Amino acid sequence: MITTWSIPDKVEDLYPQKALELEKNRRALVDFFLKKKFELISPAMIEYADNVSFNGKSVDSDMFKLSDPLSSGRLIGITPDLTIQTARIDNYLASSSTDIKSYCYCGPVLKADTSSFNQSREELQVGVEIYGNEKVEADITVVSTLINSLKLLKIKDILLSFNDITIYTEFLKSLALSAHDSKQLRSFFAKKDLISIKNLLGKNINSDKISKIELFMDMFGNDKSFKKIQEFFVGNRVILDRLKNLKKIMNALPSSVKIIIDLSDVDFYEYHSGFIFSAYSSKYTSPIAKGGRFENLTTNFGKKRPAVGFTFDLRSLLFVG
Repeated sequence: MITTWSIPDKVEDLYPQKALELEKNRRALVDFFLKKKFELISPAMIEYADNVSFNGKSVDSDMFKLSDPLSSGRLIGITPDLTIQTARIDNYLASSSTDIKSYCYCGPVLKADTSSFNQSREELQVGVEIYGNEKVEADITVVSTLINSLKLLKIKDILLSFNDITIYTEFLKSLALSAHDSKQLRSFFAKKDLISIKNLLGKNINSDKISKIELFMDMFGNDKSFKKIQEFFVGNRVILDRLKNLKKIMNALPSSVKIIIDLSDVDFYEYHSGFIFSAYSSKYTSPIAKGGRFENLTTNFGKKRPAVGFTFDLRSLLFVG
């Protein structure tokens, strides 16, 4: 029976105690970001749908769409991810492709679909992004800022999973499977679900390729895994250079933070490129933050800009667990 006080599935009203806790933590994070010289922006929550969906099916499937009566029925989307709007804002503010800009934001997003049963469709997305800096120091700054942000929220047992999306795409290319890359395939790799990968690829995969995929999905572990990974990719200079970059980032971070390499952790939006990472904590059943490089996005707004950042949902960190 429908009642007048019911609300849609996977959304939640926050009553005084939770609302106050959320606001206090939001303020603490924004103050911390400002202290670190990030500029605060407040991206719009709606966007023309074709400005968002061109970045890939995974973004498009996350987005609520409706007809805009103020623009002759043109479709608008309720944003599922503030990185897209931030890239558009940066394209307007940046004076050149090398003009370094650092932004932070904390705003609502709405997702049409969620991957876990207890995940809310309404998120308060916190993010930090650096544009115009292609050096590894920008990657280190972003990851360090994430670590300190999580500690500010009293999350101490942090595990970081590092990867580089180029390693995955180069691997698919070596197996002549790059044309089959998709959100679904990346999801199966991230879950290390070989059966689903075989079913999805069908006749495009033989026993030799299956063996190589099994070995690839086994490429994860701590710092000692590097030798094993390097041996697997001997002769591929692109991948070996990417591994060196991952090593630099790992060596620059505090020893108190546990870091692993997981080459199949690739379940990211299509706009990501290069270095990518996920953060985990024992209290949570899914990643608590994600980030990385996303030059594939900035190109679409006019200026080809190096870009790196992270996002997390503050509501779920405080109230899901």
